[in-house]
Amino acid sequence: MEQPKGVDWTVIILTCQYKDSVQVFQRELEVRQKREQIPAGTLLLAVEDPEKRVGSGGATLNALLVAAEHLSARAGFTVVTSDVLHSAWILILHMGRDFPFDDCGRAFTCLPVENPEAPVEALVCNLDCLLDIMTYRLGPGSPPGVWVCSTDMLLS
Repeated sequence: MEQPKGVDWTVIILTCQYKDSVQVFQRELEVRQKREQIPAGTLLLAVEDPEKRVGSGGATLNALLVAAEHLSARAGFTVVTSDVLHSAWILILHMGRDFPFDDCGRAFTCLPVENPEAPVEALVCNLDCLLDIMTYRLGPGSPPGVWVCSTDMLLS
């Protein structure tokens, strides 16, 4: 059975509270791209919050600025321009608060779920479910814009 057409995200950004987490979370996003859960052309970014306890609003603005910087550079601009955002589908995922039951946070908590349609057999975590829901259930048909999602929740 073929996967329905979903959102072709221009950028997926995972915000992180701690500088030490950025490389690990970036790698996790890249693994999902190699597994074809995320299209090859999608820009993946793990971004550290600009300061401690900045909150989701500050983290969102910072993530959007970083996305604009990367998209501007990709488009050949020498300065940051908001023009690159007009036709972009951007998904910002917030890592949220510390989670005492899993060192990697709620986003990477393994779930008792199986995805028989996945091109590669792998453990399924909350982040995988959120990507699937945002890409194939909530996002299709939407115009370009910014979607913001917390990884603190479990969607079904």
